[in-house]
Amino acid sequence: MFWVYSVHRRLWAQPVASDRGTCAAARRSLRHRQVCGGTRREKRSTAREALWGHRGLREFAAVVGGGRTRGFLNAQSNSMSTPAVSFIVPCYNASRYIPEFCESLLAQTFGDFEVLIGDDGSTDDSVKSVQPFLRDPRFKLISWKPNRGLHAGLVFLLNRARGQYWCPPGTDDILDPGFLEKRLPKLAARPEAVLIHGAANWIDEHGKPCLNDSTQRALPELSRRLPESLPADRMLRILLQHNVLIWPSTLIRLDISRSVLPYFSPHWVSVMDWMLWILLAATGYDFLWDAEPLIRYRTHSQSVSSSPQKEAIRKIERKLMLLHALRTAGEFSLLAKGIWIEHRIALYRWWLTTAVASRWRGGLTSRDLSLAAEAYRGALPRSVSLWRELVPHGFPTLLQYWRERKALRHQLFRVSGLPFINDPLFQPI
Repeated sequence: MFWVYSVHRRLWAQPVASDRGTCAAARRSLRHRQVCGGTRREKRSTAREALWGHRGLREFAAVVGGGRTRGFLNAQSNSMSTPAVSFIVPCYNASRYIPEFCESLLAQTFGDFEVLIGDDGSTDDSVKSVQPFLRDPRFKLISWKPNRGLHAGLVFLLNRARGQYWCPPGTDDILDPGFLEKRLPKLAARPEAVLIHGAANWIDEHGKPCLNDSTQRALPELSRRLPESLPADRMLRILLQHNVLIWPSTLIRLDISRSVLPYFSPHWVSVMDWMLWILLAATGYDFLWDAEPLIRYRTHSQSVSSSPQKEAIRKIERKLMLLHALRTAGEFSLLAKGIWIEHRIALYRWWLTTAVASRWRGGLTSRDLSLAAEAYRGALPRSVSLWRELVPHGFPTLLQYWRERKALRHQLFRVSGLPFINDPLFQPI
């Protein structure tokens, strides 16, 4: 694994600074090395990386595919055409909505795409519901048991994707027919950008519009304020304050996404997408914004995004994830490393406020404490105690807590991240 780590460090550890010109120069240097093939050592490392990726894919598919690996891999190698876009669709118990979702893909006015559906051990009729769509050769279904989780399914499908770009719609979402036709040219025309994301029309489980203060006031105002393009340094700081991207609205470059997969931790269940955005921003590429809503984003009692049972986990996970993700991104990005040095202590004290509250409610685990301590110190200590952590940080943490409360009262809406970064995007009207 050491040589895999070395390859990614050589590819991404470019001198990136907050200065806009330095970021652009680093990206031009990276693109030149990609086009020209790099040094002889880099070519050998890239070949080893490709071999490892193929071998790792075969081993993972052998585990989750129950011996059905050979046919899938041969089908991939025999295909002569490379689609422009890969729809990556992990699926679990989605029989109610997946036919309508697949119909929205068939209705796309831009047809150069593939659809990779990974059935993650569903116990309902999801596989049966997908079968009619498999008559279209662009649709492929891969099934495995037992359930491996969203992260494992996503990484597996990303390693199988053949497109230049990929999109991660949910099985309960509905894409506008012009989604690809309108969004793909905008990203393709901007090689300095890693992804484009956009607005969404929020619907409930019955397909009716969701009408609340968030969808009628805060989100439209946020859509109005977002610029067409955001540089990586500002995007990283925004992501420390709040996740402003809607997961199924994104269109992302596949090669850059694969380069950060070794740093894409499986620890996070409900904020997995947020970590991926931080890793992608750390590469130094811009984020594009499209204000036109081209997707109907469904929220209901079964959604990860709104389940009350998940809310307690989300509160702990989002603080741990931000601490862990920024530290991890700093391993391959000088841009992320500089922001990590700037906000490291504040992020840790922000986590400690939730740790104290969770310990009082009985929801704090030793795993949570270990992950936080490892990210903060860079190495896992022999023993971790919450009270031992509060000895040097207790009073400063209390002062920071009141500072956070004050900052939240002067923002457009209640952000989920570190509130006192105070980007103009979140300032009140």
